[in-house]
Amino acid sequence: MASSSSSRSSSPNFDDDEDEYSNLMSTATPISSPARKRTADDAGLDLDTPSSISGALPVAVRPNGNHHQVISAYAPRKRLRPEQVAEVESFLSDPFPVQMAKLFVNVKANENALAKFQAAKPKFEINSDLKTNITRATNAILCSSKITQYKGEVAKNDVQTLLMHHRWGNFVAGTEHDKAAMDVIQQFIGTVLTQSRSTIKKEIVKSVEMAKKKKNQDPPSLCPDHTHTTIYQLTKTIVQKLCGGKAISIPITPALCARVAMMRKWHVRRIENKLSPEDAGKNLWELVDQDLQMVRTVARKDTEDSAEIAKRVAKAFAAILDKDRKRHGSNPAEEIPDTTDDALISYQADIDETIEARSRGQTVSTGEGAEEEQSEGST
Repeated sequence: MASSSSSRSSSPNFDDDEDEYSNLMSTATPISSPARKRTADDAGLDLDTPSSISGALPVAVRPNGNHHQVISAYAPRKRLRPEQVAEVESFLSDPFPVQMAKLFVNVKANENALAKFQAAKPKFEINSDLKTNITRATNAILCSSKITQYKGEVAKNDVQTLLMHHRWGNFVAGTEHDKAAMDVIQQFIGTVLTQSRSTIKKEIVKSVEMAKKKKNQDPPSLCPDHTHTTIYQLTKTIVQKLCGGKAISIPITPALCARVAMMRKWHVRRIENKLSPEDAGKNLWELVDQDLQMVRTVARKDTEDSAEIAKRVAKAFAAILDKDRKRHGSNPAEEIPDTTDDALISYQADIDETIEARSRGQTVSTGEGAEEEQSEGST
């Protein structure tokens, strides 16, 4: 692999990539109503009209025997206890201000009871169904061809948006307003993201590096190119590990293989000491995220046509995938298939749409009975 040009002082590898990406891609307010003006009629209003205001207030009506009879029959049907029925009958005889005061007192009493219930409620714990679905969604986001950032809060926010929409496990409506519960959920999402990124990196390392005789042996070295794992097999292994070694629930596509190839490109550059001084102190995910940003930036150059931008991005990743095959080998009989599993396609499409909606700054439905919220972390 050719080394970066030393003539550029800032991130020479990225500069080279930007030129390459540019070459690859080059072919291809609501109206408010006017304020109402004050009229002469308004000016002539008599503001001191206590009689008209008092006339609108309800007048106390003395209950008669029919009222008591109706309530005495109705209350038991609502399962009120005898002493509660007596309280209702007494309430009927109270003056109107006393009735209103009693209602307000009961509202406050209910608030106190609810606060006591909330204080006694056990600490929120993520049940097994919620864990399974959060883990699956997190891994699907990391394997999405629409992902815009691997490290940071963006992926975590995308998982949380999906959670709000689907209400998995014991994440019932209202849980999002419980800060303690949300802290537990966000911590779990962060843990899954960290573990899954670690799994991906370990497989990339194993695909090109010599096995170390000693655990802390330094520096790492590359195996001969012809012994490297092909990109399809590497991606398949990563997906199997993310799925727990069970049935694969993430489609293996050329787009996913291309993003794994981008990750491997930066790992190999680090081992071969082909990083600029500016990039040398960055970890793998920071380098990959910068490269993702560069691809999107170059793709948007001189155009706002979303179809054209998508075409340019696809062309850039196709070139990355082609370079990986040339460097690390490709089994001619091992073609990268497009998945035909309808369930997997539908699930991954839901993941991709959530990421794209956040990127566009659009809202995503948060599920039946819940309000729509603005997706966070758009880039």
